[in-house]
Amino acid sequence: MSSEPKSEIHTNPEETPVVTCRALLLGAVTIAGMFYFVVHVAQGLGVGSYVHSQFPMTVLMPFVVWLFVNVGLKWIFPSVALKRGELLTILVMVWVVGTLPQLGYMNYFTNALASPTYFSTSENQWAGIFFDYMPWHLFPATTSTVIDTFFHGLPEGMELPWSAWAGVLAQWLSVSLGIVIFGYCLMILFQRQWVEHEKLTYPLAQMPMDLTRGMDGPRRMPDIFRRRLFWIGFLAVFLPILYNIGTYFSPGLPRFGLYWEHYNVQFSPYYWRGIWFRVMPLVLAVVYLCPLDILGSLVVFYWLSVPKEWALRRLGYTLGSSGTSTYMVDGVWDILYLESYGAFVFIAAWSVWLARRHLREVWSQARDGIGERRRVVVYRWALVGMVLSALYVIIWLVGLGMNPLLAIFGFFSMAMVLLVTAKLIAATGFAYLFPNWTFLRGGTFVTDFVGTSYLSNQSVVGFKIFSGEAFFGNIRIPAWPAMAHHLRIFSIWRQPGYVTWAVLIAFPVGFLAAAGATLQLAYEEGASVAVRAYAVGAYNHLALLLQNPTGPDPVRWGLWILGFGEAAGIVLLRARFHWFSLHPLGLAFQYTFGTWLYWFSLFLVWCIKLLLLHFGGVRAYQAGKPFFYGLAIGYVLGVGLSGLVDLAWFPADAHHIHGW
Repeated sequence: MSSEPKSEIHTNPEETPVVTCRALLLGAVTIAGMFYFVVHVAQGLGVGSYVHSQFPMTVLMPFVVWLFVNVGLKWIFPSVALKRGELLTILVMVWVVGTLPQLGYMNYFTNALASPTYFSTSENQWAGIFFDYMPWHLFPATTSTVIDTFFHGLPEGMELPWSAWAGVLAQWLSVSLGIVIFGYCLMILFQRQWVEHEKLTYPLAQMPMDLTRGMDGPRRMPDIFRRRLFWIGFLAVFLPILYNIGTYFSPGLPRFGLYWEHYNVQFSPYYWRGIWFRVMPLVLAVVYLCPLDILGSLVVFYWLSVPKEWALRRLGYTLGSSGTSTYMVDGVWDILYLESYGAFVFIAAWSVWLARRHLREVWSQARDGIGERRRVVVYRWALVGMVLSALYVIIWLVGLGMNPLLAIFGFFSMAMVLLVTAKLIAATGFAYLFPNWTFLRGGTFVTDFVGTSYLSNQSVVGFKIFSGEAFFGNIRIPAWPAMAHHLRIFSIWRQPGYVTWAVLIAFPVGFLAAAGATLQLAYEEGASVAVRAYAVGAYNHLALLLQNPTGPDPVRWGLWILGFGEAAGIVLLRARFHWFSLHPLGLAFQYTFGTWLYWFSLFLVWCIKLLLLHFGGVRAYQAGKPFFYGLAIGYVLGVGLSGLVDLAWFPADAHHIHGW
């Protein structure tokens, strides 16, 4: 027996978690406290960034802390212990904003706003090339008391210039909240399609649901804490971390590096990156719940990209530079990225096509009022929210200087990438699934496929600000992946108000907390030392585009069409032949950062899961889940403990234990 197990997030509708007012308050407090810790303690001490994925440590650490704190409350003060739904509310609220602090967004955001005048020189000629077209109302005052002190730190006795940043933050928060509202409404429209028709497994929702199961009963701890395999997995990771913490006090002892080291094998001078081997407990834990065909496809297409790159370099074939790519710095990589982009756009189109009947039904219910009243009301509000938020964001983009058509294209291009990425993370549980930066907001289409020669200088400047580091995160996407799982854990139909308020409270609190903590750290210690995220490359590229307008590139169009066609062929083969199990997702992410770094962890879990299902069936697979959950909890607690030890004993010489 080797059939794939089904997702069992809610085995009983009555078990659907409930959002409470207390949970909303505790979620907001947890966000503020966690962000202060990761910015002022972790980043300030130099421990490193806790934001490396779409389900980062900034989310997992407070959830695990609350999980163990609640076990203690159940023992000592059971009357005040949190319910299961309250624990999960805190989790999803922190998750909505979990990618905002540190290098997830805020370091880049603050630097991008402070950089233009600070890094402008007579050599780069920024002032003469694009300063006249900049939307300066969205940037802080360019005085030395605001900008120079940001990079070098405040002189003793000088107050932080909050007034110079308050209005700017309010404007960026408003447009970011507009994107969040649009995404939330869009998720509501697609949610039933993904759950009931496409049967997405939502591993990142299933794991916290399993970890909190049993918290509402008379027992003092979750059901999974009573499983021996859970504690075996926990100790398999926590004990090595504990040993490594001991080496902080005895530097002569060798460190255990399996869970932290990257092992790189350089097998050919024609494959520059080499083959990376990385065993990451968090990846092992969540992708255990990923369907086998998707796991295998991610690994297979990564390995197919290796001989592709080798052959291209060996033959000396490269795409060449069009002068348009900020982040595509290698001609061979350009080829693979553009092929993946075509596959990605096909997946987006195919996702809408699969949902066409559901979307027609949604429109019919909202228009005619036929069906369950609460469902009709929710759909109507979702459609109104989508239209109003989209209009606001597009008008805001026009205010940047973009012409209306470009603003509309940029907004919906970004929405497409965010929606498809959120869906694929819900399908796989692979939180290191990153879209390539160049097609995150339509940059490739505008600069490489269509060209900028038809655009005014004002539109080019506005588009580059939209597609740069300052606008709504980076490849670690804020809110959208979290909201897809939020609507899977909680019922929008039973609690439409509370479920919605969890998002609407979390995002403003998280944005302001992350921005405030980052600015405070920058002005106290100097952003050039403490923040370390520069936007110089984006502004250099903007100057290049203005001086060298681009036109359509037929070669790049051909590569994009090739990837689109390959993905279509894979879908056709999957539909015609039951034995063909490759998924186009693998092609869309064949050469992205998360795939080539963690392919070995994916392969390891694929082998284990295949053997369990083949020899023990679904029962063996279900029995193995506690072990993998234990790996994740042991890793999170160990990383958190290491940070506390550094804070207490090594504030000047912190130890980097969690990274890529």
